[in-house]
Amino acid sequence: MSLIKNTSIYTIGALLPNIGAFIFLPIYLKYLSPSEYGIVSSLHVLNAVLVVLFTLSLPRALYRVYYDYKSDSDKKVLMGTVFISVLVIATISVVLLFLFKNQVQNIYKSISFFPYFSYAILIVFIQAFHVIPSVFLQIKEKSITFISLSVSLFFFKSILILWFIIIAKKGAVGYLEAELIAAFIFLPIYYSFIYKNLILTWNFKIFKNIMFFSLPLIPSFLSAWILNLSDRIFIERYFNTEEVGIYSLGYKIAGLVLIFSMAFKKAYDPYFYKIANTENKQIATQKLYKANYVFIVVIILASFFISFFAKEGIVIFFDQRYYAAINIIPIISLAYLVSQNSALLNVMMYQEKKTKIVMYITIISALINIGLNFLLIPIMGIYGAAWATVISFFSIFIFSYFLAKKAFFIPFNWKGIAPLLLILGTIYCLFYFVNIDDIYISLLIKVLTILLIGMVLFYKYKTVIYSIIKLKK
Repeated sequence: MSLIKNTSIYTIGALLPNIGAFIFLPIYLKYLSPSEYGIVSSLHVLNAVLVVLFTLSLPRALYRVYYDYKSDSDKKVLMGTVFISVLVIATISVVLLFLFKNQVQNIYKSISFFPYFSYAILIVFIQAFHVIPSVFLQIKEKSITFISLSVSLFFFKSILILWFIIIAKKGAVGYLEAELIAAFIFLPIYYSFIYKNLILTWNFKIFKNIMFFSLPLIPSFLSAWILNLSDRIFIERYFNTEEVGIYSLGYKIAGLVLIFSMAFKKAYDPYFYKIANTENKQIATQKLYKANYVFIVVIILASFFISFFAKEGIVIFFDQRYYAAINIIPIISLAYLVSQNSALLNVMMYQEKKTKIVMYITIISALINIGLNFLLIPIMGIYGAAWATVISFFSIFIFSYFLAKKAFFIPFNWKGIAPLLLILGTIYCLFYFVNIDDIYISLLIKVLTILLIGMVLFYKYKTVIYSIIKLKK
């Protein structure tokens, strides 16, 4: 199955839950106060780091290590080794977290261990086992199956959340209970699709191989967690969960950029390694150069659209208690634009198994981010957190770009990228400084502007559109 077909399927699959999330979120926030939403968001921050600790990134190593094993039996043993390893590591982690619950609770000043932290930990424990079949389905390019499961889980979970917060009126606790139940019910469903490709046996040699690849990723992922999520801890510490809720909404809306980037990356990572390891380097570079250019253009456009319509989207769909999120969205959209381009550079270094370089880059940038959070958040509040994220992601991109040149480097088409950034940046700034009081008139004018931009960009970037079509070949 081609990259463009897989990407299309992943994009559709990512759009459905994200459109659903956009529809459900205003409903959630009608029944959840900013403080309650802040509690949920704060615990999602914890979940993101726990899933790395519970799995030691072993499932992610499958993307690269899976191709080192040629026979079906070896691949089945590999899958079994990963499963058993995650089972042992995750179980020990859960036990330790409950034993040291008093210390864990100190992460946040206003969120208690029972029931909040305990639910969050159990959710991650189950989700850790979702990761293995999810990665396997992507490796085998079973994009339709992967997306069907993801979309089904999302909508089932969303219905449960609505029940618990609207009918049962359980607030943040009900939100977490719904996530836990959904994760538990879908666990056997995920494994029903891969059990024939897994042998429950543990091989030390295989374990050593995957650990060699995955361990250097852990500091990178933890550093990425610091860069993307740790600012909520600072906000909660310096202010309160209400500010966390407002900031998290802005961050979530800006995260719509990831619909396109993550859909592409799910198809691109296996495609990149396959092309890089099976084709002539010159031919591989040409194919990946076109794919990268398409990705960058799409991410630029996505970041612009989300920033451009931030005000209208928040005012029309959300309670006025969350209006402060409007100015967070463009800043975080810019951060995502930069970070997703850095992700392309990381894959180039992973191909040469230079995971330590990526680790060092993200660690340095994470330290920069921590320093900026300490400096800016007490002064600028949630806006300080947003700008700290942007500056940190720019530092990652600069380091990664120059170091990737020493790996399996795929050049960026700067002649095509720079003019697009300049045009869209100018348009955004013009509308930012022109205030239109009537939100619907503002929306209409912006829609007409986008249609005009679309016509111009279609004419100017029609070669990119043709390159998308050629990726099928």
